[in-house]
Amino acid sequence: MENIEGLKERYLNLYPSDGVDEDVLSRIENILKIRLPRDFCKIASFYSGGYLGGISNYSFSDTDGSTNIIEETIRLRKTINLPVRFIVLAEPAESLIVMDTEHTPSIIWCDAVEASKLGTKSFISIPDEWSSYMEYFSQLLEDEEEEL
Repeated sequence: MENIEGLKERYLNLYPSDGVDEDVLSRIENILKIRLPRDFCKIASFYSGGYLGGISNYSFSDTDGSTNIIEETIRLRKTINLPVRFIVLAEPAESLIVMDTEHTPSIIWCDAVEASKLGTKSFISIPDEWSSYMEYFSQLLEDEEEEL
């Protein structure tokens, strides 16, 4: 498996670095009352969300005016009782991509109608899953490279 430095190099071959600093990551943790995975934090130093690999990932920052992971996570916590350990990363058509900050698989892409089942993982349709944020990001990067 490729390391984060390799992913960073591949990403920077396509796009300029647009990462966030530790203050933004601390803010996410404090507001959402979670602990971010280390691989997410390392990737966030050069990638702060946005369109990649055909997926429009929410911004990590809540100060740039775009839809962000903090607001969307809070919204879904209120509307579908999303368990606190999950962070909303993206909402592609009729689906939801979340990061489980406590368990593996870390990234889960499920059907939107089954999003309320994330806590129990009693899905009818088997979701796509990645064991870590690094694995998910690597897939996005691979998909992006194939599109170019």
